[in-house]
Parts: sequence; C-alpha cells; structure tokens
Amino acid sequence: MSTVRRRTLGFHFLSILSFVLAIPPLLVSCANNGMGTSDGVAGTSGEGGSNGGVAGEPGGRGGAGTGVGGSNSAGTSGSAGGKGGIGSGGAGSGSAGTSGEAGASQVGGRGAGGAVATGGLAGGGRTGTGTGGSGSAGSSGGNLGMAGHAGNTGAAGTPSQTGIGGSSSGIGGTSAEGGATGRGGSGGSVGAAGTSGVGGSSGTAGTSGGAGTSGTATPFGCKFAWGEPSPGGSLNSYGWLQFMTNWAGSSIAANGNVSSCESCGWLSQLSSTNIVPAYYAYVIGFYGHANGLPDGNQSGGPNLTTGASALIMGAANTACPSGQLCAQNKIVQAYAYYAKQSHAVWPTKPLIWLLEGDFVQYAASSQSKPLTYPQLGQLAALITSAIKTNMPNAIVAMDHSTWNSDDVTNSFWNAMTQADLDMVWTTGVGNNNGFLSTGTNASSYNGKTCTYSYLHALTGKSILVDESAGLSQASDTWSNQTAATLNARISEGVVAINVSGAPSTYQANVTNLSSQLNSTCR
Repeated sequence: MSTVRRRTLGFHFLSILSFVLAIPPLLVSCANNGMGTSDGVAGTSGEGGSNGGVAGEPGGRGGAGTGVGGSNSAGTSGSAGGKGGIGSGGAGSGSAGTSGEAGASQVGGRGAGGAVATGGLAGGGRTGTGTGGSGSAGSSGGNLGMAGHAGNTGAAGTPSQTGIGGSSSGIGGTSAEGGATGRGGSGGSVGAAGTSGVGGSSGTAGTSGGAGTSGTATPFGCKFAWGEPSPGGSLNSYGWLQFMTNWAGSSIAANGNVSSCESCGWLSQLSSTNIVPAYYAYVIGFYGHANGLPDGNQSGGPNLTTGASALIMGAANTACPSGQLCAQNKIVQAYAYYAKQSHAVWPTKPLIWLLEGDFVQYAASSQSKPLTYPQLGQLAALITSAIKTNMPNAIVAMDHSTWNSDDVTNSFWNAMTQADLDMVWTTGVGNNNGFLSTGTNASSYNGKTCTYSYLHALTGKSILVDESAGLSQASDTWSNQTAATLNARISEGVVAINVSGAPSTYQANVTNLSSQLNSTCR
C-alpha cells in the first residue's frame, strides 16, 4: 500500500344490489309482520337514515343476512344512522353506508331470534352491532397505494328491515393518505359506492437502515470490533477477534487479466468461524506493480503516484470510449471477477472490501495524466457496483489518506458520493485526542479535517481504522489504551481497529477492554 414495490368490486356490488331490488314487496311486508324469514329491501344510501321497521310479533328464526356491501374506496364514511327498531324477524344485517365523513358507531335493535347484523350469523336474539360503513382505502379499488395513514371509520348505515350483509373489504387506493376499512352497519341499507377518499391502504416500505440508529452499515452489530492480519495456519483459535484481513488482487496480470482468486482459499478457512473476513482490495496497486509501477514509498522513479492514472485511462481502458471510464475497464472487470469467485466461496455472511489504499493519489498533480475528481468518483462507483452486483453480501469501504489537505479531503469525499459505499477506512492512531495522525493538532495544515469526528460527519459512515502495514506500519496505540480513550474514539465514529503490529498481550488487552467499551450504535 502506498502512502496511504384494483381491482374493482363494483361488479359484485351491482350484482347483489340487483338481487335485493328484485325481492317482491310481500316479502318485505312479512318482514314487518314478524315472520323474520326473508331479507328486507335495502334502505337508501346516504347520510344517516331513519329508524328501521316497527317490531312485530316474534317470528320464526331469522335467516342469516348475507351479501356483500358496497365496496368502497377509502372515502370518509357516512353520517351516523338512527338506531334500528326491534325487528320481529331478526336484526337486519346492514352493509356499509354511503361513505363520507366519519360517523359514530351505532348498535342495532335486539332481534327476536334473528341474525347478528354483522356477519349474518343466526342467533337467539343477539344484539346486532353496527359500526362504521364500508370504507376502505382509495377510490373504487384503486391501485395499491403508497403507505397510507389510517382514515376515519365509517358511520352506521340507515336502519331498515333485514338488510344485505355489509362487506368491509376494499382495495387500497392510489394516494398516500389512507382510510381504514369500516365495519358493516347494523340494519342499514346497502351502501352506495363511497366518494373517493384520499389515500391508500398500503404502507410505504421503510428504507433499509444499517446497524444501529446511525443508519450506517457495519457487519459487527453494535460491538466495537478487534481484528488483525491473518496469521496463517489454523484460524479456529482466534474466536476472540471479530475480523481478519488479507490482501486481494495480486493475481492480476500486466494485461489486466485475472484467472485465479488467490484469497478464496483463505475464505474457506474462515467458514467454520464467526470471524468476518476483510480484503485489502488493492487491484489497481497490483496492476501497477505488474506494469513496473511500485508504491510511491518504494521507489523514487516511476511509481503509482506518477504513472498509475495514465495506466487506468490507457491500457486498462481500451474497451471503453476514448477518455471515458466504463464497466469494461480492466480494473473494473478484475473486481467483478474477484467478487464473483469470492461469493461462490463466501455466499451469505458479510465480507468487507477495503478499497485501494491512497485512492486519492490517482487525482494528484504528481500523476502524468491525473484523473479529475469526478472521474475518480466514477471509477469508485464502477468498482463498487462490480463488487456488489457479483457479491450482494459485500460491505465496501473507501480509504481516506491522512496526509490530505483540508481542500483535498473535502473534494475527494464530495466525489465519492457517486459510489454506493458502506464504510470508511483509514490508518490512524488511537491516542492523539481524536486526530488521525501522531503529531497532528488544530494548528496543522490539515488540522480541521484530519480527525475521526470530521471524517465521520463529512461522510456519514462508520470508520474502520488500521495501523498500516509494511514500511509504514505503526506500533499499537489502541489495545493498550484505557476504555475512556477508546470510548472517545467510538463517540467519533470509529467502530473497528485492525491491529497490524499486535503486541504479545493483544488478546489479554482485548479481553480486558471489551466489556468496558460503549456501543457503537448511536
């Protein structure tokens, strides 16, 4: 690494209504004389109607009032109807009233052996309970709406003789404000179709959040995570760690082709553990190495800080329109290959991709043909898309270089908004009052932006920190700190530390600190 988601019920409603209107008047009169064996003619719809028929002599066992009420959209319900009379043939089963403004629920008269108003159940004089008219969301069974709020309950329909059983079903409307479905009115007339209501019955799906209340992704839940580079050999004895790191990308050839996944065997080793794997994904770096461009801190001649951008836009980009980055870029294709092969071995559990250390260097003035910040953001977006398309369980993090000036930090992360990133990773210390680097303070050239709190606020992402590797590896300043110091870093957005220069007391330090550390979910 270098320096850095109606049906209409009208047809059914009209069919039922036609049937009711065809019943002979004699049957209606029998209902008034207490025979209680036939369904009454539906009352008229509208705002609250008059009282039902006068009670007659006790009749025979009332037939169950059945039928389907007016299927309405989520309109507001009709005004409350009058209280139903004591039916001699049983309490009429009423359907929904005309929808309109919300009406108060009413209780129907006590039947002499008739059916319960709602549901048409035959009973021994059970009281028919009427509540709201039929009113479900939206106009006449509109398309499934987006997350509607509950609407007003419909009022009872006009009481009458044995009515047709009200139906309270409805299909969600199209608008966002939604009416709740009303219940069938007791002894009411068949409700006409309600006026169009505002709102749908369905709720809008909530957006997916990341772990914790911060809404940012982390594969570690709310626990501060400890990791270290993979030590090799059996990994079953490292259950006290939350993650391990390994390099990925070294199989890329000078022509940009990749034919093997050198890190996939390591993933297989971790399959029997609870350890989260993390790739130091350094495809551009290794591609540069294969083309004679070492890291900038390894050579004063041509290196990644001077010639990598020309390589990215040149030989690696020949399948794309001239001067434009695209998904056919060799680097993007290499990432797609590694993600596909890794997913075959590691298909469900999260795998962290720590992208391209010092990625910002490819827009630096030291490059012979530097990328613009928009191009750098586009490249990050293409790489991230290639990974996530081929490995949906990937967690992608972009590197922040601690040597950035304030302006470079702001320009770089503004460009990175093009990419679907989940986390930020950086190299830093744990014991410098929240500054990333040893010796940095408020008076430094990058003192405003070189802090964990600024980086977390700027990106809105959780931060994974490492202690670098190779020539730039630093000594441990994390596991040997007090819980108070680490809790301060947690409050600044740090959720994990990869201790590359682990001391011999590392496991003991982690065991001692873990129970004292705050939740990383804020």
